[in-house]
Amino acid sequence: MTRHNIPKEHPRAHSLKIRAKMSDSFKSGILSQNGLIAHGRGEAFDYILGENTNKISLKTIRVATAQLLLSDSVISVNGNSAALCSKEIVKLSKLTNSKIEINLFHKSPTRVKNLSIIKKHGAIDIYGENKNTLLMFLV
Repeated sequence: MTRHNIPKEHPRAHSLKIRAKMSDSFKSGILSQNGLIAHGRGEAFDYILGENTNKISLKTIRVATAQLLLSDSVISVNGNSAALCSKEIVKLSKLTNSKIEINLFHKSPTRVKNLSIIKKHGAIDIYGENKNTLLMFLV
């Protein structure tokens, strides 16, 4: 079994595929080393929770969706979210008429440029990409 040839029946197949994608994203400069560590912590919690979305989380998802629809919303994108779900972020921003911003704790011009991967999925304006695209309340 290689990292790109993971059998579907493997009990951790989904997790292993995500892990490979995270590793590739680190090598290409989208993720920071700390992003890999943060993802590992999240996986540990998933494992503890039985890798199921509980009822409270499902309600929280609905509430968050309502907030996006009812406000002048901004979807804040870090390296992990750009690496794993760029396409879905763009789709969500279009469905909710939300802005997209790059929000990096370990920020560098290279990482900001690499996070612009979300443009490949149809994002047009990405706030925080350069000094001219900062959101007004961030200035």
